[in-house]
Amino acid sequence: MKRGKTKRAMAAVLTVFFVTSIASPAAAVDSVLLSALLPGLGQVQDGHYGRGTAFAAAAIISATGLFATQINYARSAERYNNSKRDYLYYQTAIDNGQVVKIDGVNSTYTAMETGWNDAEDDKKWRNIFLGALIGVYAINLVDILVSGTDTGENVEPNQTSLEWHGDGLRLVRTIHF
Repeated sequence: MKRGKTKRAMAAVLTVFFVTSIASPAAAVDSVLLSALLPGLGQVQDGHYGRGTAFAAAAIISATGLFATQINYARSAERYNNSKRDYLYYQTAIDNGQVVKIDGVNSTYTAMETGWNDAEDDKKWRNIFLGALIGVYAINLVDILVSGTDTGENVEPNQTSLEWHGDGLRLVRTIHF
């Protein structure tokens, strides 16, 4: 990561923590910090187990995909660099007047081209997983800031109903005292 991007990322993280510490009560700050640590932990602490599990699973899948594609990208880039080094060696050999088989040059060029294409594909997938992970973190933090703590109270179903009577449909609202 470049120096400017690192500073911007740190500024964004500090801004989020500053805003959440002002906008949220002290108990909710713990949930925000837990969600920043691992998406879903804050939701689980607040009693939203389904959402917490969904966020945690999405983060784990995205992070695993990011890790795997980064390894593949590094291997593809290394194959490309090795083929490029061999290809440039052929050029040096030709410049020095040595005889070089054209099949060796062509196969090295093909390997170099394949390595480049594989690295580009792996880079694309790595960026997709990185975007997914950032998206999960962002949606997770927005969710934890917007949703409240589950109090465990049973919310009564809507007391409005539609009833059929002989002369037609009636909208009925039930009120309990």
